[in-house]
Order: sequence, then C-alpha cells, then structure tokens
Amino acid sequence: MRLHVTRWPTLIAALCAAAPLVAQSRPGEWMTAPSLPTARQEMPSALLAGKIYIPTGYDIAAQATSVLEVFDLATGSWSRGPALPERRHHPGIAAVGGRVFVIGGYDQARRATSTVFAFDPARGEWAPRSALPMARAAHVAVPFGGKIYVFGGVRDGDLYGSTLVYDPDADRWSTAAPMPTPREHLAATAIGGRIYVVGGRIPQNVRALEAYSPTTDEWERLPDMPTARGGLAAGASGGKLYVFGGEIPAVFAETEEYDPSTRLWRRMADLPTPRHGMGAVTVGSAIHVIGGAICAGLCASAAHEIFQP
Repeated sequence: MRLHVTRWPTLIAALCAAAPLVAQSRPGEWMTAPSLPTARQEMPSALLAGKIYIPTGYDIAAQATSVLEVFDLATGSWSRGPALPERRHHPGIAAVGGRVFVIGGYDQARRATSTVFAFDPARGEWAPRSALPMARAAHVAVPFGGKIYVFGGVRDGDLYGSTLVYDPDADRWSTAAPMPTPREHLAATAIGGRIYVVGGRIPQNVRALEAYSPTTDEWERLPDMPTARGGLAAGASGGKLYVFGGEIPAVFAETEEYDPSTRLWRRMADLPTPRHGMGAVTVGSAIHVIGGAICAGLCASAAHEIFQP
C-alpha cells in the first residue's frame, strides 16, 4: 500500500505515524491514526483551522459526555479542551466563521434539546447562541456559504423533514424547503453548490439520496444508495460522496461512493472497523472516520481510521 503524503501538507506528521492496514481488492486505501482518547459514539465532528473537534457523544459507560477532544493534524496528536456546558449525544456539529457549533441533540435523560453552543478556540470558551426553533436529535448539520443547514432528526418519535438555516453573524434561525424524505440518523456533506443528504431511518433503514441547492432552495431525488442504513457517516473527496458504516440489524463495513457527474454508485474498500454513530471529516483528499460503536446499540470505540480514495 502506497500513500502520497505530499498531497496533504498539513497531515505529514500525523500520517507518517499512521499504520497501514491490509490492502483490499476494492478501490481506496485505509490507514490507522492515533486513537480517540475517550471512546465514544453518536458524536459528529468538525474541522476548523487544521484541527478536528469532537465535543459530545455516548462514552463507553453509555453516559452522555461533554468532553471536548481535539486532534491536531500538524502534530498527529490529541488534546483536551474546555468541556461543553451540557452533556449531549446525537447533536448536529458544524464549524463556521472560526467557531464550532453544537446544535441540539439528546441530554442524559434522552430528551431532545434545542440549545445551541459555540466554541471559540481563540478565546477557549463556549457561549450559548439562539436556540433551535424546535428541539431535535439524530439530525445532521452542514456548513455551507457561511451558514449552517440542519436536516432531519427526531423528537418524541416524530420525524422531521424541515430544513433549518442558521446565520451565525445574525445569530438567527430561518426555514428553507423541507427535505422530501423525513428521517433520522442520516448523513450529509456539501459538494460543489449542493448538499447531499443520504441514508437514515424512518424507523426502517432507507437508501434515499437527496440533494439540496441553497441557491435555488430546491431538492432533487438522486439514485438510491446501494445499502440501506442509518447511523452512517459521510464525507466528500474529489467531488464525490463517500458513505461509511451504519447499523441495524448488525454493524456495516460498507464504504460506497457516489459520483454526481455520472450519477453512479460503486463499492469501495470496506471500513476496517465496522461501526456506526461515528464522525467523518474531510482533510485534503482524505477522510478521517473517528469513534462510533462496534456493535448495534451501545459499545463505543476509540477507532480513528483514514480513508484515501
């Protein structure tokens, strides 16, 4: 297995320390990277200024956590930052305008919340922001054009199809065109001028792939993902969508690629550690897949694996 680290100038130190995994016959390569210090699941992650932020999740004892851990891509090391003011799991997380936002999610009693907190690394502080118009959890938050778009989620068993838009400069929420397929435990990422929203459950797993255009406020249904799954993670690289893992009835190893130019799916090299409820962050052409559960349900992992298409 060969890795061209010169394509990732900010990752040289981290990837030199990474250990290659066994090569697979399908396209793509995986490597291991320094493990997450606190095993956890149901914890999206965000990239900001060369660092990956993970501030929430279920820990190994199935307790909601407020621990913030930060992976420095330049040094390939983890450190701990100021704790989130409240324990959370299944939130939306996105980085915009030099801050990391934690949006909604469940509290320790598994009640969906509407609170929003922003972390400013320059100050080393968390601050409350305007709350969600409606409490929700198991949704997804995507940064795009200086704003944050929130899709899907659930509260008290009711699925959401509404699309919420947060303007961090005005600290204000607004609504946009609703998602055609309401669902929870979904994944999303931006590619070009659109946001691709994939998978999830309603409560059965779905294969739906839908693309939203913030410019036109319109949705388009695209070819279904080959493997129906919820609790998955997604990232983008080279203008393509990559989808990882998931759960129910078991834990998925599948990695699948969608090419918007051809509208075709294909199977890629399997996730070395099958899991669900993990974070995925694109750095250069690589995608870091971090944490998650290694069984259906609660069994948090510290896995940190890097996919190179």
